[in-house]
This record gives sequence, structure tokens and C-alpha cells, in this order.
Amino acid sequence: MGKAQLEELERHGKYFSVPKGISMKPMLGNRKSVVEIHKLSVPAKLYDLVLYLRPNDQGVIHRVLKVRENDYVIAGDNCWQKEYIAKDRVVGIAVRFCRNETWYEVNDPAYRIYVRLWTDLFFLRRPLFYLRDKLKSVKRKSSNAK
Repeated sequence: MGKAQLEELERHGKYFSVPKGISMKPMLGNRKSVVEIHKLSVPAKLYDLVLYLRPNDQGVIHRVLKVRENDYVIAGDNCWQKEYIAKDRVVGIAVRFCRNETWYEVNDPAYRIYVRLWTDLFFLRRPLFYLRDKLKSVKRKSSNAK
């Protein structure tokens, strides 16, 4: 997210994002999906897909795992690391997304089931994804050593 997108969100209350990266797989593909983001007008809730700004103003779209008094516990669907984000860093919320040329609303029942399962089972996927990432790292290091 650049300055233009942040200005669009501020000025019009919404903007469309084409996420880069793999942190939200399998839901969002790298540069293949579109997410409609609206300016956050009420505090985010558990399971919401939010846009937050890192200190360098880079925008990140991840899911709320827990709401705490002063911050949110957030993670990408393809991540094992939790992030602790101050509430004032969250600036937007996803209202719908396009995947494989089909638009999905965030209140769609099938999407809500996916979100509940994926988020509620974070404690199971966390060690698996950690192990996956460590094995990838070892493989990469051994390939580079050759």
C-alpha cells in the first residue's frame, strides 16, 4: 500500500487492493486476488480481515485472531507468527474479495466457515507451518551450499 492508496482510503472511504505475497494463502493469491477495503469506522472484531500499517506505512492485510484492550493479535492465513498490532495502526477492513474471477462477501456462509475453522485451529497449524518454514530454510541453505 502506497501513499496513493492510503489517500484513496481516506478520501473515498474505500479502495481496491491487489495483495502481494503469500501470507494470506490459500484465500488470496499473490497478485491474483483483489480485496475491497473500507475505512475502519468501528473497532475490528475477531475473524475480521483488516488492513494495518507497519511503522514504514507499508499496508498489510491479515486476520484478527484476538481482540485485546490496546491491540489486536493478528496473523496471515499462511503464517505461524502472531503479530501484536496497536489498534490505531488498523485503518481498514475487507468487505469482499475476488478469487479466481469470483467475488465473495465476507458475510458469505461458506467464507465464514472457512474463517472460523482456519482461525480457531491456529493452535494446530502454528507448529505445522513453523516446521514447514524451517524445512524450507534448511533446503534452501543446502541448495545454496552446493
